[in-house]
This record gives sequence, structure tokens and C-alpha cells, in this order.
Amino acid sequence: MKQQKTIVTILLNILFCIALLWFFSRNAFLRPYLGSATKEFCSGLLLLATLYANYYILYPKLYRGHMSLYWLLVVIACFVTGGVELAIGYPFIVKCNALAIQEYGSFYFFSKRLLFVFSRNLAFNLFAYVLRERKQLQKSLETESKVVYQYARMLDVCDDKNNCQHIPIDKVFYCKKNGNETEIHTVEGIKYTRYCTIKYLEQHLGDKEFIRVSASVIVPYQYIASCDGKAVTLKNLTRPEAPLSFRLDTKRAPLIAAAIDEYLHADIEEKNELQIEGEEEKGKRGPSVPPKEKLDAVLNYIKEHPGCRSTELIFHTSYSQTTMDRCLFELKKKGLIEYTGSKKRGGYHLIP
Repeated sequence: MKQQKTIVTILLNILFCIALLWFFSRNAFLRPYLGSATKEFCSGLLLLATLYANYYILYPKLYRGHMSLYWLLVVIACFVTGGVELAIGYPFIVKCNALAIQEYGSFYFFSKRLLFVFSRNLAFNLFAYVLRERKQLQKSLETESKVVYQYARMLDVCDDKNNCQHIPIDKVFYCKKNGNETEIHTVEGIKYTRYCTIKYLEQHLGDKEFIRVSASVIVPYQYIASCDGKAVTLKNLTRPEAPLSFRLDTKRAPLIAAAIDEYLHADIEEKNELQIEGEEEKGKRGPSVPPKEKLDAVLNYIKEHPGCRSTELIFHTSYSQTTMDRCLFELKKKGLIEYTGSKKRGGYHLIP
């Protein structure tokens, strides 16, 4: 995706250069007539060089830290390129405007022409400055929004009166695309809006706590109740009479369903781990010890398949959930195994 965006940017720059050069070779409104297409083409190249030097070199390196020097260099560049342009077509300009030069004087005539060319160059460079400033402002806003999201756990939204505010991330129930904006629905049933695409919001929220289930809907993992492979159902929070459900993206349905299923099983795994740890901390007597052959079977499978989870162990050993919990509890109590990693990616390993 990043490579495609780079290619599109290069193509747009090439089209802009071609359009500007064509303008200088066909239109004499913003330039003095220089006598030949080659000279006019060269004057267009000078302006292009000024524009791109301002956009890619002067602004990034000087504007924020040395604003006065930046504008001084822009003004000097506009004067220099204007003077070079007039010098390129000087013989033809003198020949075509001999009477005007004789009447007003060469200094007045060329000062007026230089001021005209300088104003044109400065206007073009202001256009490049505005584009760069807008891009910088957008980047700063995105950075600030990410910092607020990451550290304060807040999301900037707008209410129905278009007043901007921040809401906690944990309150987001689901996000749905609506035209050029995205609706943010909370667990309290309040609807907010955010003027961004659903793709941008997906990248902003990340994939650890939220998942995009279709082209227009993003839901948090913590409020998912079930997924049957065709649709995802949310928990009864805002609609007690009927659970809210969204159909999965047809092309990505298996991947989405697998990710949701893994999260739901990981949530059960985490609850079991917390229960076992709570019993250990409180000093309660653990559950009854399973037979040695069952403990050995579980231990051997973990040895052969490090990183396995309790659901996988139940499937291959055919033990019940209760029996497996007791086996894992006893093996952890003896210091033979441990659970490592996150609740979504972790699993059981032997302790060396």
C-alpha cells in the first residue's frame, strides 16, 4: 500500500510539471514573451526548480526553526529566477519594446518587468508553502490525536451540535461509516461523529482492541458476544430487546471469524489463569489431583507442542474442561509448566 501511494505521488508530480511547462509554452499571461519555445520552456524549468526547492528543501529544513531566513531565501530565489528569465529573453524583449524602453528608460522598463516576474514567482511559492503548511498541520493533528488515544485512552469526536470533545475508548460500542464521516456509537447509546474515513479510524484504533468486520463497521473485541462465521453479534448493552448484529465482509469472513474466535477463547483462558492465580494467592486448597496418567498425557503434549492452549489440549486429549483445568493447575503448582505471552497469542510451555 505504501509503495502504491509513492507511485501515485510521483505520477502526480510528473503531471504537475508537464502542465506547468505546457502553460509556459502556450500562455503568455504570466510571463514575458521570450521569443522562442525553448526559452519559454527554460523559464518554466526555473520556476519548477524554485517550487520544488521550496517544498522539499527550504520549508522542511528552515521554516520551523529559522522562519526569517526561510522567507529571505524564498524572496531571493524569486528575484534571481526572475532576473535569469529576463536575461534569457533580453535581446528579444529589447527588440520588441524598443519604443517603450526609449520613452521610459531601460531601468524603469526592466524594473517593472522584474517586479511582475517576481510577483508571479512569489505567488507560486506561496502556493507551495500553503500545501506544505497544510500537510504539516494535518500531520501534527494526527500525532496529537494518537498521543491522546495512546496515553489518555480518549478519542476525539463531535456531538450532534458539532462540538468537539473526547470520549473514553472503553465506551466505544461500534463505529459505522456514514458518507464522508464515521459514526461513533457508545455503550450508553449516544451517537457521535468523526470526520474521517473508516480506513483511517481503523489504522488509528489499531487491531489489538478493535476489528473491522466489514467495509463500513468496526467493533471492539470486548463487546463481541458471538460470531457464527457470517455475522458478528454484540452484547446486549444498548438494545436489550434484540442483540445488535453485523454481517461480515464476504471476502475476509474466515479470517475475521478466526480472529474473533481466538479472542473469545483467549478471554476464557485468561479467566482460568486469573482464577488459578487467585486460588494460589489466597492459599486455598486446589482442586482434587487428577490421575498421574492424565497429568503425564498433558505434560507430554505440551512438551511436543510448546505454546499450545487449553482448547487445543482438550481437543487432542478428549478431557473435559474441568479435568483440563485441574491438570493445568497441578502442573503449574509443581512448577513444571507456565503460561507465557498475551491472552490472544500466548500458550503453555515447559519450565526448563
